[in-house]
Amino acid sequence: MNRTMEIRDFINLFRKKKKIILLVTLNIMLIGGFASFAIPTKFEAKTDVLVNFTTTNIVSSGEIDANLRLIETYKYLMKSNRILNKVNNSLKEAYKKDELNQMVKIESNINSQILTILVEEKTPEKAVALVNAIATTFKEEIKTLMNLENVHILSEATVGQDTKVIKPVTTLFFIISAIIGFLVSYIFVLIQEMFYTIIDSPEKAEKALGIPVIGMIPSGEGKLIYELESNDVFTEIFRSLRANLLYLLSKQQAKTLLVTSAESGDGKSYVSANLSIVFAMDQKKTVYVDADLRRANGRKLFQLPKRIGITSYVTGLYNLQDIIQPTEVPNLYFISAGPVPPNPAELISSEKFTQLIEELKKQFDIIIIDTPPMLVADTLHISTNVDGCLYVVNAETSKLEQSIHSIEQLKKVQAPLIGSILNKSKQSIRSNSYYN
Repeated sequence: MNRTMEIRDFINLFRKKKKIILLVTLNIMLIGGFASFAIPTKFEAKTDVLVNFTTTNIVSSGEIDANLRLIETYKYLMKSNRILNKVNNSLKEAYKKDELNQMVKIESNINSQILTILVEEKTPEKAVALVNAIATTFKEEIKTLMNLENVHILSEATVGQDTKVIKPVTTLFFIISAIIGFLVSYIFVLIQEMFYTIIDSPEKAEKALGIPVIGMIPSGEGKLIYELESNDVFTEIFRSLRANLLYLLSKQQAKTLLVTSAESGDGKSYVSANLSIVFAMDQKKTVYVDADLRRANGRKLFQLPKRIGITSYVTGLYNLQDIIQPTEVPNLYFISAGPVPPNPAELISSEKFTQLIEELKKQFDIIIIDTPPMLVADTLHISTNVDGCLYVVNAETSKLEQSIHSIEQLKKVQAPLIGSILNKSKQSIRSNSYYN
């Protein structure tokens, strides 16, 4: 069973779920984008300062190298407490020590003696006032600290020319939110596809379960085919399924066919009953064995009275002929589950039940065994006594992981898996115009 995904699987998943992916992406993009308007606006102002040691017009390469090596010192001094405290005192704004330090950033280019002072503030006017105050204070204080008089403010910052909005970048918020929205929505549908997805197509069933799909049955009223017209589309579907099974069973002269599913409601009893009918219609002496000792459903499908059955035979109260019932369909017989026992698993795994199957092989051409769902161990015991196993998948409810687990259990006991049947398939099936 292959649970890996290839590139085309990711592309197909997007195509399949693109509506929900795009809808979630759009919503998260809009939420994130409009949320940026709630973030306080921050403005940045900047000014450039040129620093060197020489007081002459002729500057040697050695002096330039010395100046460049001291750039880091200059950058540190600009953000030192001495400079920033004086700046704070010169302005009307009362900045906290750490707050002011975080608002200021000093940048320099490689091999350049120019320092760029950048500050963030709530308004462009405050940003300009702060950056100019830092540049002016540094120019004044450096004379005392470094005995340096050649500090030039290349240009004082002005509102508009040297200011810009830096937070929030609304466009960036929209882009990032869209990316996050796409990733979140795609990961969600991917997890859903891999672990909680429904097996709703034959391609998905074959890839996940590792067994062929030998028939697809569309949603319908759930009637048995003997109640329908002979040219009804459902009758033709089961005839086609019968042909496939006869071909597969003929290879090993098989007679016994087990039908199961992951859980109740998948349609295994409906499939079992109609398979029994369609084999009987082909002049095969057929018996439908309702081996679900816990929740028997077969007799209700054929509208038969409640009476003795498998449990009556296995416990030794009745013989085989006593529990075989005829039905309205020629060549079709029925064996009910019988009274509900306290120990169904033990009865199914008993030698007496194995003997029942062997005796039926002597009397019938085809034996269809409707077993419990894979939620209980009964089916695993029965699967070792049959010639073939059919697994019914409900295209509306069968979960991928649950079905994979069921098939793995059957393979562990070396059950003779023939294939799967996709019940309630959404694939469109046209009525048979040839017969119409």
